[in-house]
Parts: sequence; C-alpha cells; structure tokens
Amino acid sequence: MSKLQVDNIVNKADNGAPTLSRGAIVTGVATATTFDGNLIGNVTGTATTATTATTATTATNATTATNAQGLTGTPNIIVGSVTGTTGSFSGSVSIGGTLTYEDVTNVDSVGIVTTRGGLTTQKMLKEEFNTTAGKLSANLNIDLSNGMVHLFTTQETATSVPNIRYSSSESLNSRMAVGETVSVTIITTAAAGGYSTGITIDGNANGQNSYTLSTNWTGGTAPAAGGASGVDIYAYGIMKTADKTFTIIASQTKTSA
Repeated sequence: MSKLQVDNIVNKADNGAPTLSRGAIVTGVATATTFDGNLIGNVTGTATTATTATTATTATNATTATNAQGLTGTPNIIVGSVTGTTGSFSGSVSIGGTLTYEDVTNVDSVGIVTTRGGLTTQKMLKEEFNTTAGKLSANLNIDLSNGMVHLFTTQETATSVPNIRYSSSESLNSRMAVGETVSVTIITTAAAGGYSTGITIDGNANGQNSYTLSTNWTGGTAPAAGGASGVDIYAYGIMKTADKTFTIIASQTKTSA
C-alpha cells in the first residue's frame, strides 16, 4: 500500500490515538490542537499560547507569541524588542544603548549619574553632609567622596588651609574633566583666632607639582579672623580649566559680628 486515504486514525480499541512506535514523517503541514513532548526542528507561524516551554533549543522564526508563560532555561533569548508592564532581574542588566524611562520613583546609583539635558526636580532636592567631631585645623583633608558639605563641631582655635581631594586614593583632578565645576562648603565652629586663608587641591598649593590654583576671594582679600561665636561658613566654587589647573571662587560668611 503506497497511500492511505482516511478521515480519522484511532487505536485498535477505538478509544484513543494510535502509537507510532517508529515515528512519523510529515512532509506537509501538521496541525494539532495540543502538543505534548519534545519538538525538534523549525517552527514558523503564530504561537497563541504556550503554557509551559521548558527548553526552547532553537526557534528560527517565532512571528508572534501572544501569551508565553513560564519560559526558563538556556541558551539566551535574543529578540528585536520587548514590551511589558513589569520586569524583575536577579542579576545585572547591561544596556549598550540609551535607557529611556518615565515616572521613576527612586534612582539608586552607586556611581555617577549624568544628566546631559539638565536636571529638573518638582520636589525637595536633598543631599548628605559629612560631620567631623573635631576642628578643621586638625582634620585638613576634605574628601568629596563623603559629600560636598563638611561640618566641624569642635571650636576652631588656629588658622588652617583645607586640602580638597576626592578621596585618599583618588585625586580631584582625576575625577573632574576640563569644563566641570564643584561647589564645596566647609562649616567651622567659630572662634576669632580660628579661620581659613585658602585651600590646596590634592595636597598641592599653587605652583606645586604642576598644579595651578587661582583663588579669588569675594571682597578682594582672604579672611583675617574668624567669627566670635556661632559658625563660620566657607564656600568654594572650584572650576577645572585645564589639567591640574583650577580657578577658585572663595568666600567666608560669619554668623556673628
């Protein structure tokens, strides 16, 4: 017999499907309402619902997956675009292009966040400040890795020249590009004999180790005394104009006469 023409094939008991112990070769289109078992080969068309797909070894063309549930395993899945309502990742996510998103409640970054188009906030903008239980003259290194505002709670009794750096292991020069600026605030517990007359950067004064510091005090002169009480506030705007070259706008504000 070279050809079998029938409408239905059932088992001998007429109560189920027959068993094809040697397999079956279909040269045309195989249509089934359900499929159970492993599938080897290419699948072309629309997968309306895949309840459980344990392992998909190779899918050459999957035109549309309307509802795919429980997809797990390896290898990786590569697609052109993914649209979804939520997503959860237990590992790292790498994005080679641009990440665009709206209505984000919180952004928690351990590194630097760059906003090339500017930053707009509709609510409170806040930052941490660093507190030192001591006086500035005994703790001259101002590490910006700890924040941009530094408070010293012990009354200052001597003159001081704070050293602005990023950290003990990284220089401010290495962390800033030409054309960038940072604003640093140092708050000391005031005493008339305690005040700051300038700053160094990365441990270097002007002309030291190829560093050029151009410091400009508001009012034209550096401080010559601290306040009698309260706190003294020193503000420094540090602009990097070239490698190891900085223009500094400095000011002192006393909360006492």
